[in-house]
Amino acid sequence: MKRMSFRLAVYITLPLLVFAVSTCAVAEQATPVEPKINWEVPTNDFIGKKALQTYQAVPIEPINQEQAQKMAEQLRESAGIKIPFDKVQEYDARFIFTSGEDSSAVFEVDSTTGAFLFNAGLKKYSGEGSTRGLPTPKNAPDLALKYLTKLRYLPENKEEVVLARVGGLGMAAAKDGKSSNKYEKLVTVFFRRVLQDVRVQGPGSRILVHLGEQAALVGLIRNWPDVKAQEVSRDQVKSDELIRRAIQRRLLKMADQAKEIIVQKAELVLFDDGRGMIEPAIYVVAAARYQGPKRAKGLVEIPVDFYVPVLLKPKGYYPFHKDAEAKWPGSDSEQ
Repeated sequence: MKRMSFRLAVYITLPLLVFAVSTCAVAEQATPVEPKINWEVPTNDFIGKKALQTYQAVPIEPINQEQAQKMAEQLRESAGIKIPFDKVQEYDARFIFTSGEDSSAVFEVDSTTGAFLFNAGLKKYSGEGSTRGLPTPKNAPDLALKYLTKLRYLPENKEEVVLARVGGLGMAAAKDGKSSNKYEKLVTVFFRRVLQDVRVQGPGSRILVHLGEQAALVGLIRNWPDVKAQEVSRDQVKSDELIRRAIQRRLLKMADQAKEIIVQKAELVLFDDGRGMIEPAIYVVAAARYQGPKRAKGLVEIPVDFYVPVLLKPKGYYPFHKDAEAKWPGSDSEQ
């Protein structure tokens, strides 16, 4: 009986020992520590006393193919290009015109909103050398406004139009594995919108004008609907604490492997989803710091930016909605 008792004790002790070892292993593989979030902005006054409004695009009469063709021809003539838009297809309420002579020449218009993209073609800009007669960053905005006025695409309320920045398109060629000079090809003028002294960001409410040789019009993107405003009451708006928590959740989701996250900006803006809805949101800019590779010393800093809706029941379609539907990670980059 004593031997049996000893064996029984051994059999019982062994599973307990295995369980204890397994428990220790699980403890060693505990969930990683969340990154520390440092706030360089106040978290108790995201909105202030600003009276908030939402805006909805005023519906337009649907654009038919004949009207779309006229729009394409008007832009083509203004750009001074002779190649025709000889191919057209309709896809998802959009008319897409292309040219057999230059595959980069395209006119695409949303028949339900009037938003469009025009590219006169980049074939003549594909060679080496900088483009002749490019406008300077100083005079490019005035030239862009003249084109918009001539084409009747300058918004009716000019006070809403603000110059966001002037950029451009460059090219660099490599020979024998060595980089050559960088060439300036186009100058781009980017206009954005302001409503009630609040900047509008997002896919909508933007105009881009591309200027090329001798300041010719090379491209134009316009997504600028007429809108009607609606007042927002304070009981429709999130508290500062709810906004702070929402920002924190997004940061931990987008940069959960970071060692540290620094919130550098949390600005009240209006977010235009490009689908007809403009509503107040907080635009957040942060820096996520990760442990760098062994050969590098210190932390590697990666920029992060996104929008957090201010309304308790937002109607806009935000970038994080798209990320949730995608099968791979996305970003909320304003750029």
